[in-house]
Amino acid sequence: MNDKVFNTEFEISMRLLLILSQSEKKRLTFDSLVTADFISNYSKEFGLSHSNLHGENEFSFSEFSARRALAQKAIKQLVLENLVKVSYSNDGFKYSITERGQALSNSLASDYATEYRLYAQKAIDYMSSKNEKELLNLITREASKSLRKG
Repeated sequence: MNDKVFNTEFEISMRLLLILSQSEKKRLTFDSLVTADFISNYSKEFGLSHSNLHGENEFSFSEFSARRALAQKAIKQLVLENLVKVSYSNDGFKYSITERGQALSNSLASDYATEYRLYAQKAIDYMSSKNEKELLNLITREASKSLRKG
C-alpha cells in the first residue's frame, strides 16, 4: 500500500480519533496514542494478527519517528477543532475524545475504519500489560534492526 495515502496528517488524525474512541482508559498520553497507532497498523509484528493493516514492509519500524512528527501536528489540530481535549496529570499531558470527536469517529464507517477499530482494540489490550517505556524501547530496537538490514 502507498504510505503517502496512509501517513498524512489528516489520516493520522482520524486514526488517533479511532484509538481514543476505543480506549476504555479514555485518557492517553501522546506517546501512548502514537504507539497504539503504530501497533494497530503493524499488529502482525507484535503477534496480534496474521497480517498488517498497512501491508508487509521490512522497514515499518523505521517509520515510527516520522509518524510521530505528523501525529504531533494532528493532535494539535484535533484539540483546536474541539475533537480531542487535553488535560494535565502527574504523567504529563493526556488526551481524551470529546463528544464531537466521538460523533465524528462514529461516522467513520468505511471498511478501513471498521478494521482499524479492531486492530486498535487489540493494540490497546496489548499495551495494557506493558509500560510506555517498554513499548518505546521495543519499537526503537526493532527500528534499529530494520535499518541495519537496509
